[in-house]
Amino acid sequence: MKNTYKLMGLIGTLVLLLSFASCLNEDNKIPENCFDGILNNGEERIDCGGVNCPLCDPCENGQWDPLLGETWRDCGGSCDPCPQESNGIQDGDEEGIDCGGSTLVDCAQLCGDGLLNGNEEDVDCGGDCDPCPTCVDGMMNGDEIGIDCGGPDCPDCATDGDCTNGELDGDEEYIDCGGTICEPCEEYINYKVSGVSISSLAGITGTFDGGTSTITLTGSTTSGATVTIVLNQPLSGWPADPSDGASYNLNSTNVTSGAIAFELGGVTYSSVFDGSNANINLSYVDAQAGGAVVGTFSGQLNNMDDSDTQSLSQGTLLVLLND
Repeated sequence: MKNTYKLMGLIGTLVLLLSFASCLNEDNKIPENCFDGILNNGEERIDCGGVNCPLCDPCENGQWDPLLGETWRDCGGSCDPCPQESNGIQDGDEEGIDCGGSTLVDCAQLCGDGLLNGNEEDVDCGGDCDPCPTCVDGMMNGDEIGIDCGGPDCPDCATDGDCTNGELDGDEEYIDCGGTICEPCEEYINYKVSGVSISSLAGITGTFDGGTSTITLTGSTTSGATVTIVLNQPLSGWPADPSDGASYNLNSTNVTSGAIAFELGGVTYSSVFDGSNANINLSYVDAQAGGAVVGTFSGQLNNMDDSDTQSLSQGTLLVLLND
């Protein structure tokens, strides 16, 4: 097929030269044509395609034409066989389809070629390319501003919130998390006891008692370490704006404000025991069922008989509140 297209081009060029053998002037210049080596005359590619010129050779158009028998772009079928490094198959020592290994082609370089290759999940997206736009996978990805909603590709979200803007809006439980359209908030209570890091990975609960207006936060680990924080409503009331937060100093003479305690090795250390002192600073507190508490805590806590003191440091928390 390639030889046929080349023969047609040579014949056309010969005819053109014979037709314009005389000297050219302003009145008889050669018009745009299919043999001048210029992309003009309505051509698809230089000197081929369009309504005026011969068809372009499909083996040289930079496209995969499976209907014409090609097994990959410009190769296979009636075209030349596909080389291993450009055959649409992950083979040899390639790390993706036609990339990596001895090909010396970075898979990310294939993200704009209109083919499903490299380590792409779909044509030119996923893997090393931009995430594939999707509105039905139950995740917030692509240009979405909520789970499967918003952005240029998906339907409008059910709320006016935006889970990507770093603000608390819509019906979010905290900044860009929870509520109708955002990913669930990742709760945590992390702290150190005498320099040993503890993360409450086994269980975290937060409750708000509307009758007493009390917040209770608990966290536990698989090894049995527990922490409990009880916070009573300040005399001035819970802040009208949750981002105003609240601060607590907890010790044995200030038990009406609340308490913090942890259990370690079967021994309880608490701010209610003599000699103990702890501080809790909440940067955000929405004191209601469905709200959230975010803050830091630290202190020196004694056991019941004041025979041992443990240092509580670098405490951080984000806990959602239930009834």
